[in-house]
Amino acid sequence: MTPISSLQSLSLLYPDSGALHVGTPYHMIVMVALSARTRDEQILKLAPKFFETFPTVHVLAAASIAEITDRINTIGMYKQKAKHLSAMAQMIVKDFDGEVPRSMNDLVRLPGVGRKTASVILVSAFGVPAIAVDTHVHRVVNRLGWVKEKTVEATERALLRLLPESMYAIVNRVFVPFGRTICIATPRCWTCPLVNECAFAKKNLVPPSNYEMIMQKIQSMRDGIRTLKTALEQSLR
Repeated sequence: MTPISSLQSLSLLYPDSGALHVGTPYHMIVMVALSARTRDEQILKLAPKFFETFPTVHVLAAASIAEITDRINTIGMYKQKAKHLSAMAQMIVKDFDGEVPRSMNDLVRLPGVGRKTASVILVSAFGVPAIAVDTHVHRVVNRLGWVKEKTVEATERALLRLLPESMYAIVNRVFVPFGRTICIATPRCWTCPLVNECAFAKKNLVPPSNYEMIMQKIQSMRDGIRTLKTALEQSLR
């Protein structure tokens, strides 16, 4: 199979939108910025109360860092993230008339927003073609042999050349959950749908004795994210 056909196949197995693809561009950029080195489930759990307290970017921009910290202190690096959120909201209000910008160049100007976050926002909030490459995407596509790059940035450039623009948005949506559950640090090749197309030399093909428990946990994670997304969507109405 080619990278294109493999990606198409995986997209059928992972049809859900991104875990943080909920609400308006404001909601999304806050959640994606908070998600650095933090599981999506944690962000989805704190999001309803956060957005109840800070329903708009203008309210967030006017809040103190202490007030923001109080709403995100259950996640890692919350003090730094609170400072970034405050500065980001203030810049959006001051420089972009309260609207989340729609270009890569403008998005990466925002405090706490790098290319990965910007790419996620371009795709999920505005439907602009982009490939958001995080550690999961980087690891998976290099293992598969699609690219041979040492950095996230180089992998992004290689994928932009390799894939048609129409498939850019699928990459992060598919490979993030795939990389979190199957193509993990010690890959679960024994349950991988791409095992026969993968270039990884040290395949782990023997299912462990707790195979069923692992598969149940994977399904539970997917169901849990769906439940949390639904709860957040309802709270934002």
